[in-house]
Amino acid sequence: MKFTKQHIEAFCVASYDCNPLHVDADYARRTQFGRPVVYGVAGVLYALGQWANGRAFRLENLRAIFRKPLFEGEDYNLDIDETAAPQITARIRKGAVDYSVITFTTLLSSASAADAIEVQSPFKPRLVASSTPQVAATDVYYEMNEEAWEALQAAFALGKHSLPPHQLAALCWASYHVGMALPGQQALFSELQISFAAADLAGPKVKLALNEVQFDDRFNRYVIQGQGIGVSSLRISTFARPLPVDFPLAAMPQFPETKQPLAGKVVFISGATRGFGAAMARMCALAGAGLALNYRGDRASVEALVRELRSHGTEAEAYAADMTDPAAVQGMAKAISDHFGQLDLIVNNAAPPIRDLQYGEQTNADLIDFVQQNLSITLETTRHLLPILKAGGQFLHISTKYLVEPVRGFAHYLTAKASQEALLQALALEYRDHEFIVARLPRILTDQTNLPFDFDPPRHPGEVAMEAILALEGDGDDHFRIVELFERED
Repeated sequence: MKFTKQHIEAFCVASYDCNPLHVDADYARRTQFGRPVVYGVAGVLYALGQWANGRAFRLENLRAIFRKPLFEGEDYNLDIDETAAPQITARIRKGAVDYSVITFTTLLSSASAADAIEVQSPFKPRLVASSTPQVAATDVYYEMNEEAWEALQAAFALGKHSLPPHQLAALCWASYHVGMALPGQQALFSELQISFAAADLAGPKVKLALNEVQFDDRFNRYVIQGQGIGVSSLRISTFARPLPVDFPLAAMPQFPETKQPLAGKVVFISGATRGFGAAMARMCALAGAGLALNYRGDRASVEALVRELRSHGTEAEAYAADMTDPAAVQGMAKAISDHFGQLDLIVNNAAPPIRDLQYGEQTNADLIDFVQQNLSITLETTRHLLPILKAGGQFLHISTKYLVEPVRGFAHYLTAKASQEALLQALALEYRDHEFIVARLPRILTDQTNLPFDFDPPRHPGEVAMEAILALEGDGDDHFRIVELFERED
């Protein structure tokens, strides 16, 4: 199975759930996922449509557990187990790893009852996901967008006559309520349990009483319970993701007034618009450097960063380039040379989003592609920017402590980082006019590591960036050294 833009757009229009995590690429890029996530309930509809295969049915109960995010364009397996019928279990998975587990009991029957209850719905959909969780227990009216039936049928093989319309509406409402109201914009759906009564509503409508909302601040998790016409019980569990992190210059640690370790120097930073790259840019500015900042697509973020740095008195210029594209990097290097002349320091920071993926979730091609993306960044950076690095200049590569203290689920990441470090160690033997430094970082607080709950809180990126800058003053043998900016575990 594979989710396409058609699935995402059809679900958004039909359900009115237009949470930016699913439909706004720029917003999603600033989350720990790095790109838009497929709706959890869209996975449920996909599984139901494939199981039904055109048959009409009605649900008695359904439980969906959303364990890992689904992404557009990726290949998943859909395994359907009917050995415990009438209970059916559908698993969306990669290898042996479950991403969504959907357990349901159904009756094969007509899609709607003759004595369906008519409900007048005053529903007006939210146009923007709420930034403040709507936590009050309340009566809920909801109605799907009937103009979207045809697109929904085409995408999921589920339409007006597949299952009772109010049951389909109840599933879509759960996604809408989580994504647009509670928690709203920062939602991350975790689990849905719903049991249906014999009564049907006329049309794709929902009338519910949400009689309990609980919040567990240990995990930033809401639990919503209720019931209604045609719904004997429901329970929703959803996390509230933290707001995007932001560390402006004012929130950065300060060098001593008499110390500006990069005064008068020109520094290039790849991937400088967010995360550690943005923190490094701000700390290099505080250290007195002029900055050539690379970005790939988020022009608004880099322009805001440049304005902030210039207001501090820093000379800063932004350069758009995909760091895996030879022509783009070559053109960027020329533009930097034309403006700044030569560089004193190259910070090799850019990297694709890092996901927690077990080895069994990935094909060989998946793992090779991830390694190739990372290695290509370092290859293009060294090939095109080393020629404009001054004699005595430094190349700082951003690596990870996981090469010393590996963790489960990052075989692809460690393979990529190890290959980059080996490449730079070899280049240090050829480029004797430069020094190559590998900085192995601890977990730092960025949008990618900003989780709903975390028992091992990451470090402030500005503090780690300052340590990396101060480490440039050391000496190494053979023009290569590794700096560990973390305390090893006993």
